[in-house]
Amino acid sequence: MLAVCWLLGANPCAADDAKPAIDVEVVSSGSSVAAIRKKALADLPLDKIAADWRPKVDEITKNVSLFRHMPTLKFVSEPEVYNFFLAHPEVAVSLWRVMDISTFEMWQTGPASYEADSHDGSNGTIEVLHSSTERQLVLCEGAFKSPLLPKPIKARTLLHLQPTFQKNADGQTTVTHSLDMFVSFPSQPVDITAKLISPVSHVMADRNFREVSLWVAMMNAGMVQQPDWIKQLADKMDGVLEVRRSQLLKVALQINTAARKRELQRQAGDRELSLEEMMAVFRKAAQEGAVPASGEQIKRESRVEPASGERTP
Repeated sequence: MLAVCWLLGANPCAADDAKPAIDVEVVSSGSSVAAIRKKALADLPLDKIAADWRPKVDEITKNVSLFRHMPTLKFVSEPEVYNFFLAHPEVAVSLWRVMDISTFEMWQTGPASYEADSHDGSNGTIEVLHSSTERQLVLCEGAFKSPLLPKPIKARTLLHLQPTFQKNADGQTTVTHSLDMFVSFPSQPVDITAKLISPVSHVMADRNFREVSLWVAMMNAGMVQQPDWIKQLADKMDGVLEVRRSQLLKVALQINTAARKRELQRQAGDRELSLEEMMAVFRKAAQEGAVPASGEQIKRESRVEPASGERTP
């Protein structure tokens, strides 16, 4: 990802002590063994799923063609950054297009529903079945079309994401997350073929999970060090609600201000910061970052929602 290299060479803002590492640590490797699969199935929050979605979920879990427990990864990201992109994946996808990372498109069709098109013949729908601070369960249904195939290849996928956050001694936050993936193919020939090439597909899935994690770490670092860069990206976004721009910039302002405050507190040591020192932090963050000087202006325009709301029976 060229943007990662660019950011590593960027000039940091005044929050010099809080340069988040743009790196991802592999805590444990991915696995597809039967014991891990059995545990992953048992860990699914099935009691949190709305009754009308249970038949589709049960169909996947009873007919799993492919399973992968992705590597458990650890990286620096504030909860506000991680949860914003978790709640608004269409914003992340739009930013990928701005950054020339991908041509993938996603648009929101309901409170917890999305449609997506990869422009390679694959398209589908996404439904967030359950979301909380500790886990998110997502159902994906899609098809791959090609002139070389007599009919589309259909698949259903269940994704179970589990993040945890830990505050570090330097005041920054580290997120550790894991992802379980269950894929079901209704066609027996496709099911057999998928199992034959599973070693390759598992490697690709692990790599994609790491790259997305690295991207989140990069966006977190960008908000700390280069909020004006975040503003430039936000201005070029398309395919999202207009309110998402101000919501993204509000998160950037929060993260940049918190980083400046940490640096000021580090310099002050045990001394309590004065009100004037604190106000200077907010003024400088607003002046040097490319976000509106008035936080209240953003507050009036929009509200940053938490991760997509839980659907309950």
